[in-house]
Amino acid sequence: MKYVLVGNSAAGLFAAEAIRQQEPQAEITVLTTDTYPSYSRCLTTYYLAGDIDENQLFLRTPETLAALNLDLHNACPVTGLDPEQRLVLTTSGQRFSYDKCLIATGASAITLDLPGSSLPQVFTLRHLENAQKIKALLAPGRQAVIIGGGLVSLKSAYALRKQGLDVHVIVSSGQILSQMLNPEAAFILKEHLQQHGLDIVLNSDVTAIEGLDHVESVHLSGGRTLSADLIIVGKGVRPNTSPFITSGLEIQKGILVNDRLETNLPDVYAAGDVAEAWDFIRQTRRLNAIWPNATRQGQIAGLNMTGQSLTYPGSISMNAIDFFGLRIISVGMINPQNSSPWHTEDLRSYRSSRQPAYQRLVWQGETLKGFVLIGNTERAGILTALIQANQPLSPSVQKCLRNGKRGEILMHLRSNIS
Repeated sequence: MKYVLVGNSAAGLFAAEAIRQQEPQAEITVLTTDTYPSYSRCLTTYYLAGDIDENQLFLRTPETLAALNLDLHNACPVTGLDPEQRLVLTTSGQRFSYDKCLIATGASAITLDLPGSSLPQVFTLRHLENAQKIKALLAPGRQAVIIGGGLVSLKSAYALRKQGLDVHVIVSSGQILSQMLNPEAAFILKEHLQQHGLDIVLNSDVTAIEGLDHVESVHLSGGRTLSADLIIVGKGVRPNTSPFITSGLEIQKGILVNDRLETNLPDVYAAGDVAEAWDFIRQTRRLNAIWPNATRQGQIAGLNMTGQSLTYPGSISMNAIDFFGLRIISVGMINPQNSSPWHTEDLRSYRSSRQPAYQRLVWQGETLKGFVLIGNTERAGILTALIQANQPLSPSVQKCLRNGKRGEILMHLRSNIS
C-alpha cells in the first residue's frame, strides 16, 4: 500500500505514526514545504521568550523519526492533485502515486499589503525560520510593533517584552483576543498586560511602514507615529487550499471532510488546519486551527486510511495561556447569540495575590457549552468534561459551578459520564 502525506506538522506526523503502527511494511511518502523535521509551531513564541531552546521545538528525536522509515521530501511544495490518475504533483515536476492520500498542508499567515511591508524586519510568525530571524534582532531597549490582537500577536508581544523590548500592540478592533474572550475578560487581560509594560492601541491600524533599507517607524490611522526596529504581523491564518482548487475537492474556507476525515474524493483525506471538520459545539463544519485538534484528526485519519473505521467526534475550540503569571483558559462557545435558550453567567473577584479572578459560564438551556476562567483555572478539566458530556445539568450542579465547588460536580461526572 502506498500512502502519500502532504504536510509534516502535527496532523501529518500523527497520521504517519498511526499508519506505521498498523502497517510496518507500508510505503509512506511525506511531502512538505518545511526544511526542518516536525516541530511545534505553537512553541515558537516560547523560543522567542527564551523559555525553551530551539532543540525543544522538535516533536520527535532523529532516532524516532528514522524508525518510522518515511520517504521524506523536504522543501517540496505540492502544486496539485490528480484524483483520476491518483497522483500528487509538485513544483519540481515529480509526480507521486498513491493508494491513499492525506492532505495536511496546514495554514499560512496572512500578510500585509501596505507601504514598507516588504522591508526585511517585517515578519509573520508561522515557521521556525521566522522565529530564528526575529530572535536574532532581539535586544533590550529595541522597539517592536505587533500588528493584530489575536493569540499569536499577544504571545509574540509577551515574548518580546520578556526579552526587554519596548512593545506596541496595534489592534484594529476594540478588543484583544476577540475569537477567544468575551469583552469583559479581554478588558481584564488588557489591563494586566498594560501593567506589565505593553502599549496596547485599540481601534487603530498601521497605514504605512517607514524606512529605506530597514524598518524605522510605523504610521497609525489616528495620526500617531511609532519608532520601530522590527514588526510582527499577526492578522490570522488562511488554510493552504490553493494547490487543490482544480482537483475536484469540495472546498469552502477549508477542505470539507466527513466524520472519518474523508474528503469527497475517493481515498483522499484531510486533517489539521486545512480541514473544515465538524464542530462539536456549533454543530456545523468549521475551521478550528488548534494543535490538539490537528493531532487527533491526523491520528484518526491515519488509522482510517489503513482500514479502521473511527469517527472523529468533532472539534472544540480551546486555548490556554499564561501572561506574566496570569493564567487564562477558554473553551467552547464564548460569545453566544443573545436569545433564548442561550445565556451567560459572569463573576469577577480578586485572589489573595490581588490578581484578578474571573469566570464566565455559557449555557444553552441547562447544558454547559463554554467557559472562560481567569486566574483560578483549576476547574478547567471538570468544566471541559461537562461540555463534552453534552448533558443537561441539575440546578444543584449548576449552583456548584457558580460557586466553584468541586465535590458535587465530580460526583455528577462519576455517576453520569462513563
